[in-house]
Amino acid sequence: MSKRDRNIGVARLHLPDGTVLKRRIVVIRDGRVQGHYPLTDEQPFTTWVGGDLYLEDLIEDSEE
Repeated sequence: MSKRDRNIGVARLHLPDGTVLKRRIVVIRDGRVQGHYPLTDEQPFTTWVGGDLYLEDLIEDSEE
């Protein structure tokens, strides 16, 4: 995985529509958010940042 490819584990993922999803893995490839899925068990190559992550902020950062 390159520096621009990573998986981030978070306790709460806030979507742009206001939905809050608990325990999620956010997939970033080539510096862009590719998707997210439920965290059901320990995942290799995943950085746990915990807390809240606002998907909208990640999308804006990847567009700059």
